[in-house]
Amino acid sequence: MKGQIIFQLLHLLQEETDELHRMTQQAISERMFDRYGVRLNRRTLKTYLDELSEAGFPLISSKKPRIQPDGTVEIMQTDWYMEPRFEASELRLLTDLLAAMPAVPSVQREALLKKLMYHASPTCREAQSGHHVVYLHTPPAKQLLFSVDVLCEAIKRDKMVCFQYSACHLTDDGTISQEPRRRSTGAIREYLVSPYEIAVSQGRYYLICCKEPYRTVSHYRIDRISEISIMERFDRLPVSELTGRKKLPENLAEQLYMYSGETVTCKFLADERILSDVIDWFGADVNLERCSDHAIAVTVQVHPKAMQHWALQYGEWVEVLEPASLRGELAAAVQKLAVNYRVKPVTAAQSRQ
Repeated sequence: MKGQIIFQLLHLLQEETDELHRMTQQAISERMFDRYGVRLNRRTLKTYLDELSEAGFPLISSKKPRIQPDGTVEIMQTDWYMEPRFEASELRLLTDLLAAMPAVPSVQREALLKKLMYHASPTCREAQSGHHVVYLHTPPAKQLLFSVDVLCEAIKRDKMVCFQYSACHLTDDGTISQEPRRRSTGAIREYLVSPYEIAVSQGRYYLICCKEPYRTVSHYRIDRISEISIMERFDRLPVSELTGRKKLPENLAEQLYMYSGETVTCKFLADERILSDVIDWFGADVNLERCSDHAIAVTVQVHPKAMQHWALQYGEWVEVLEPASLRGELAAAVQKLAVNYRVKPVTAAQSRQ
């Protein structure tokens, strides 16, 4: 019975107290009766509080002197509270990071948020009660966390995995659905891969692996993986046996947009006003060299197609210098864009409308 009461007391302190919500022993005793129907006298309650503190729980109290009838001074402990497991700022960071990951299905997101809030202090819960998060993404993923668990287990045991991989399709009624990729025969395509690492990029989970029968690195969005299973009879291919690459991507530049394939050394000029963006995308370990008052030369190891997309994204703020092949591809892409966005002359009929 004593053990149960101490456990109930611990729950009460964790859920209802923090630095801004302190309780006297009288208030604790009253709440114990209200919540659990347990009556505790002052001496027994103080014994339980001391036992929790001696057991290592972060129980805090204030000490106040009280003069006894005989003139002696007794030090009283009051204003008890339990230090929260998470500070309000820490819990807010975790919940915001979770909200910013579009790959997490809404049902699992809400379940995880509830678990996090279980460890919240009263002050934190009060702050969160008026906070409303708007989710800009509603992903159709159904088993992201399960797939991550299976992949972690396979990586740990050096085993291959088999799964189906989905792509987005527009249905006849105008909604978007994910359907497994199929072969030319119409049969659902099965992927047999050697998993190496799980990477997080732009809030999405990616599997870095090698797909049979190839010997090159591939990337797959884990939220698009379904029907995954570990292939017990197949050991995964060692990284040392991959073609052209003896190690996996190690930095942000190599994982830009998570393109599969070999990277190249790329040099480009960037306006100094977007230096923060360059660091955000490529990491702080890029090679930087000042060229003028406003231009910085940046050298990175990156996938050429990813670099092409990034350069087009930042348009007038960057100029790719090397390699020449990438520079040529960008020139062709810009020319095509110029044609697509060329202002068409207004006809006489249109001008009268």
